[in-house]
Amino acid sequence: MKIENNMEFFACPVCGSVIRETVFQCIDHSVTGEVFDIVQCKPCGYAQTFPLPNESEIDKYYETDYYVSHSETHNGIVNKLYLLIRWFNVRAKLNIVKRIACSRNNLLDVGCGTGFFLAYCKKHGWNITGVERNTIARKKTEERINASVYTSIYAVTGKKFDVITLWHVFEHLFNINKSFEQLKSMLTPHGFMIFALPNKCSMDAGIYGSNWAAFDVPRHLSHFSPVSVRLLAEKHGMVVKKIIPMKIDAYYVSMLSEQIRGKKEVLSLLRGIYMGLRSNISAKRTGDYSSLIYIIGQK
Repeated sequence: MKIENNMEFFACPVCGSVIRETVFQCIDHSVTGEVFDIVQCKPCGYAQTFPLPNESEIDKYYETDYYVSHSETHNGIVNKLYLLIRWFNVRAKLNIVKRIACSRNNLLDVGCGTGFFLAYCKKHGWNITGVERNTIARKKTEERINASVYTSIYAVTGKKFDVITLWHVFEHLFNINKSFEQLKSMLTPHGFMIFALPNKCSMDAGIYGSNWAAFDVPRHLSHFSPVSVRLLAEKHGMVVKKIIPMKIDAYYVSMLSEQIRGKKEVLSLLRGIYMGLRSNISAKRTGDYSSLIYIIGQK
């Protein structure tokens, strides 16, 4: 990092351009109330949370039931909806995997949370491996799949995978280039990676701005656009084969964003449905859905 005239400059990890534009200041609404900047690279659209939290201290930002991807709570309308949607999502995710994989062999799920997707894949004949950093979530997964789960992608050695999935996980990883290379090294010659990522270019992101729930600072370290994902893949000798919209995310993220704006649960539910619908209608023209699934393979 370089500092000149009280401004911080550092190279974009995707395209190498100098990042120096602060587009938002966002609050950690889930845990600490701390304020973080969102700084953006103009040429490629990649953005980053700044300052990045210390990797050794990141776990404290996940220690809350409100961080629903690790939660089993039924309290509140949004959490109930999340748990209901999860049952539909695991089936849709596996259908995507089956469409791109030649056979039901080895699958690695990075950031497997409490293990619902892994358990569903195991039930349908896949050889499964999981990675989960969060201790509580990892223990729940191990109970659910009756197998050990790794704490890091770097701890998985001596294995190759036909499919590696990261469902809203890659944005949480430190050092995206090192992480991408590690994931690539774990693929079979014809294997695929599947990244599901929030899209900072979506209509709902533009409407909510610093209150957009999918910024989720500081847990989300990186904030991607479709252009920046394509450039990152090409930088590492791979290519985005296909992009699939996650239309339901627009409603869920909009509900959370309305809560951040201070709306009560019932109103946030209604407003979230309305704003999610607007975002999806807009995305039919632009392709910029609230979340996108990237199928990444060899060139």
